[in-house]
Amino acid sequence: MESKKKLDVFIKFSGKEIPVGQLVQDGKNTLFKYRSEYLNNGFNISPKKLLFNDSIQTTSTFPFQGLFGVFADSLPDAWGNLLLRRWLSSKQLLPAQLNSLDRLSLVGENGPGALIYKPCEEYQSSNDAVDLDHLNHQVEEIISGESEEIIDELFQKGGSPGGARPKIYAGFNSETNELIYGSNKLPEGFAHWIVKFAATVDSADIANSEMAYHQMAIAAGIQMSESKLLLGKSGKKYFTTKRFDRYQNNRLHLISAAGMFHDDYEHSQLDYGALIHETNWLINDYRATEQQFRRAVFNVFAHNRDDHSKNFAFLMDEKGNWSLAPAFDLTFSYSSHGMHSTTCAGNGINPGTKELMSLAEHFSIRNGEKIIQEVKSVIEEWEYFANKSAVTSDTTKSISNRLKEINR
Repeated sequence: MESKKKLDVFIKFSGKEIPVGQLVQDGKNTLFKYRSEYLNNGFNISPKKLLFNDSIQTTSTFPFQGLFGVFADSLPDAWGNLLLRRWLSSKQLLPAQLNSLDRLSLVGENGPGALIYKPCEEYQSSNDAVDLDHLNHQVEEIISGESEEIIDELFQKGGSPGGARPKIYAGFNSETNELIYGSNKLPEGFAHWIVKFAATVDSADIANSEMAYHQMAIAAGIQMSESKLLLGKSGKKYFTTKRFDRYQNNRLHLISAAGMFHDDYEHSQLDYGALIHETNWLINDYRATEQQFRRAVFNVFAHNRDDHSKNFAFLMDEKGNWSLAPAFDLTFSYSSHGMHSTTCAGNGINPGTKELMSLAEHFSIRNGEKIIQEVKSVIEEWEYFANKSAVTSDTTKSISNRLKEINR
């Protein structure tokens, strides 16, 4: 694989690919320059960190190894990186041999959102049917390091979505209940979905628990994408969710809060106050500001402490309109350090009503106290949602005991 010195960046919504600019590797620095034509007809893909002019731009090596966050968002996270390392090993290549542009070229047109990178590595496309149990076994083998034979199948057919847990991009037909591989153009009747698999640290009923949290969050007024539990032939359940950066075979530009604000999400310095402030600045819609506050309330009282800055995102359509992406990855969770990854009015250890009301008052959130009570009352019904999604009694009880402590 020849190391890349230049990459052209394109964006694709519902029509043709539109040239955006070029990335150039200059020693240790990665440079970016918008194309003049795009400046005349397009919109800033990263309004907090990129100047919308024809200057040559670069950023610090921290936190994204010299990339602007909007491009770093295209790269895989923990699971995708594991898959990439194993794939490179099967090709007798070392990860250290790849620069940032090499990694983006491997993403090509298969990343999240609407950005495309060329020249890209060509893969064998496939719309083959997905056998969930077989694929789950392959995932387990890759995690344990026992198999190299199916690396190409997962890396090329399933893509390498972001996030820590194993997952693939797929096409799902809700009428026929068919699931196929596919991250780009899908056959008629299929929509773009993500299928998740259990990580080694997850409980056996993680899919059921995430589904219960999904339903609980919707009842609490949180905007989320459609989700389902799909059955493998063995009867095992898998959590699947519809991609919100795709509609039919069209795309929306996606950027995470980490990418937007250049926050190191693994050691996040973000506070819900800053997140609400920036949401208000970017979208300028009270409904988005209130929704962000409601998500803070839910994460605090539902014990979602893996609320780092890559788990919040924004979308831009082809007319340059920004919106808040639906919430995702809402589960009962601890962060690596046991505290909330995003602090609440400065408190990441044990935030509660006091800190949330401080945010509500500071940002003039109407009915802040009412929103808190609405969300808390839904979370108090955790056992109902757990039973509805067939969460095991042990998991239900364990989560219930912790939620009761928080909600006192």
